[in-house]
Amino acid sequence: MITEEDFSMDELVKKLKKPGIGAIVTFLGVVRDEGIKELEIEVYDEMAAEELEKLKREVLKKFEVEAVEIVHREGSLKVGDNIVVILVGAKHRKEAFRACEYLIDKLKEWVPIWKKEH
Repeated sequence: MITEEDFSMDELVKKLKKPGIGAIVTFLGVVRDEGIKELEIEVYDEMAAEELEKLKREVLKKFEVEAVEIVHREGSLKVGDNIVVILVGAKHRKEAFRACEYLIDKLKEWVPIWKKEH
């Protein structure tokens, strides 16, 4: 999902909790302070949404995971703001970690998202 609004980690984790899931691995990307005041994130919305869905489907097939959620923000963000969150739910932690790392790497490669520092 692409959104201008911040997201709640608690709500996203709640959404993934199910009886068959024994591990939920998360990746949270935030705006860091490296001499910038603002990060402008531009997204080609329609294509990005399609690519995120493709990534989710691919990971569900490729890894032994039960659930995947991805939320990426767009617009102007300040230092400390959330940028992206990836959650992977699986029976066991090892596959969840592998899938989460794969997702963030592929998201950066495939999804049309540009960042401009101010």
